[in-house]
Amino acid sequence: MLLLCNLCACSATGDLQPTAAQIESIGIRANQGRQDEAFELLQYWANRGMPVAQRELAMALLQTRGDAVRARAWFEQAAQGGDAEAALRLGEAYYSNRLGVTKDDAIARKYYRMGAEHGDNRAALMLARMARYGEGGNRDPGESVRWLALAAERGNEQAMFLLSNAYQSGDGVASDEALAGTWLEKAAAADYPPAIQALALAVEGGAMQFRQDPVRARHLFKEAAEERRDHSSD
Repeated sequence: MLLLCNLCACSATGDLQPTAAQIESIGIRANQGRQDEAFELLQYWANRGMPVAQRELAMALLQTRGDAVRARAWFEQAAQGGDAEAALRLGEAYYSNRLGVTKDDAIARKYYRMGAEHGDNRAALMLARMARYGEGGNRDPGESVRWLALAAERGNEQAMFLLSNAYQSGDGVASDEALAGTWLEKAAAADYPPAIQALALAVEGGAMQFRQDPVRARHLFKEAAEERRDHSSD
């Protein structure tokens, strides 16, 4: 409450440039409908051209008022201002008929690209999928792999696993068992259950240039089962 009062007072005098974390904190309050002041502060910051505030205001409009039209307009402003989360939300909207728009894979792909270029790995994964299956444009396995590689290099474990599969199958990239094994190891080290299972099978059978090691394979199978159980209980 003290933070909200301080932010309101400073904003009124123009003395404050809030951080993204502060804006998101106020956004949580506005989304819960707890304080009118939080909503008004988001509006103030959004009108001053702050992309994070524009995105948080859009989310509050959806959550507390069900206003998809105004929410979409603020998401669009935030995305144009470089907010990756807003671009992702718009990609999801056009891909899945949300925010009052008709499904349009080409527009979805455009917004997913914006999100991916500004650092959102979920958007990069969706671009990889759309390029692989030709959704919203031509089928382009090579482009799909490029987006997977970008997300994998940023640390996304699912992208690491899918990139490993691409190198193993040679779909969109030259087949390379060594690189397939490298990315599979990285995905497994990041505790991604399908990757741990696949690594166990590879080690058990000596695939992807792994040394055949039944003892390690048993440990990996056990780890995969534990990770799946942990994930299912989340």
